[in-house]
Amino acid sequence: MKKLFTLFLLVNLQTFYAQQPYYNDVDLTLTGQDLYFALQQKIENASNSFNYGDTKESMKITDEDPANNNNVLLLYGYDDTGSCTTDRSRDKNDFGGGTCQYNREHTFARSNANPPMGDVNNSSTGILADAHNIRPSDQQMNGNRDNKKFAAGSGNAGPVGSGNWYPGDEWKGDVARIMMYMYTRYGDRCLPSLNGAGALQGATDMLQVYLQWNAEDPVNNFEDQRNPHLETAYGNRNPFIDNPYLATLIWGGPMA
Repeated sequence: MKKLFTLFLLVNLQTFYAQQPYYNDVDLTLTGQDLYFALQQKIENASNSFNYGDTKESMKITDEDPANNNNVLLLYGYDDTGSCTTDRSRDKNDFGGGTCQYNREHTFARSNANPPMGDVNNSSTGILADAHNIRPSDQQMNGNRDNKKFAAGSGNAGPVGSGNWYPGDEWKGDVARIMMYMYTRYGDRCLPSLNGAGALQGATDMLQVYLQWNAEDPVNNFEDQRNPHLETAYGNRNPFIDNPYLATLIWGGPMA
């Protein structure tokens, strides 16, 4: 029965990706590390000219609020009625470093990579400008998170444990799939444990908490709007948004 169920899921996976020409040259019968390396080879072919300055405009498309196309949704945000630090949605034009403005959050913190990503300016390219890792966030909320590692929690975004950070119930799946992308795209430079806390899944390098978040907080229409734009603008897609079950095939853990 287990083998039949696995076969059913693999057939569904192949059917899904048949609708995404981007994956036509990926062998979808692979599992584990073989699938990891196949996806790594695929997504490493991204733009070399897309720069950090470009992310400001891309965010207005990839992170547009489905309920208000004049706004972007803010990573870690949860309440539009209280302090602006906790805002979930904000006018696209309110970009900057001042109070009640939003800026660009490197979800995998620049200083946590090994080696670190380094300083950033609008002409920066490569990992510093990887649009899959960059999300709009209230500038104060971004500062509150700083480079804290992600860790298990519940409720709204905020500090947990000994200097860690919970991204919030609404955002934990998004964060997990970004971490999976970064590890697949950049390998050991972005090991999940460098930007997160908790136990590893078996003999893999993936954190159990990311696999759990990936299963508990599925992709919604908002997150799903990222890949079509970034495939054109940046040159690749986040496979774990296109199909979260890939994480289960590669690292195990709870079925997504």
